[in-house]
Amino acid sequence: MKEPPDLPELVGGELSPDELERLRAVDTLLRGVPAPPHDVPASLTAAVAEVPLVPRPGQRGRRVALALAFAAVLVAASFGIGHWTGSRFEADYSVEMTPTASAPGAEAVVQVGERHEGSGNVELLLDVSGLPRLEPGQDYALWLERDGEWAATCGYFAVGEGQTTVRMTVSYDFAEFDAWVISVVAREDDLPPLLVAEIGEA
Repeated sequence: MKEPPDLPELVGGELSPDELERLRAVDTLLRGVPAPPHDVPASLTAAVAEVPLVPRPGQRGRRVALALAFAAVLVAASFGIGHWTGSRFEADYSVEMTPTASAPGAEAVVQVGERHEGSGNVELLLDVSGLPRLEPGQDYALWLERDGEWAATCGYFAVGEGQTTVRMTVSYDFAEFDAWVISVVAREDDLPPLLVAEIGEA
């Protein structure tokens, strides 16, 4: 594959060492951004095509500013696209939790992803609603029960208005536990379960 041209060849030989160094730093940052999807939006392609490669005389300062601004936009776009594509969640199965008498209006669903072959980890996506905000020093927890006791923690979370979505990663073998549980966890005492779901054979 043909190597990309050097920065001095791209921007010309009129730049000062400081300006060239600034562009080189942006170039290094761009090269460290993960590759975007194969299907690049047509609007981005058109925008790149409209950027002038050879500036008019006397436009050096503006050229540097535009190059830096355009590079920053590319960094943000590449990061956003990479973050969006890397954050997709595919559930293997879902677990609908049942509210207890302590939280009659609450609802929660735990989506369980496929186990990663290399690490053995499993991603969870918890959607929960109907729980009130807590006092400082308290959190909610999603945990696993065995023989009626707290056996393993999946993660702690707070809630806002409406639905709250929480992403967690664990490595447990769920078949070793009896139930999923959500409860409030204070600094010292575990409080009664708010939502529960038995662990089946899924």
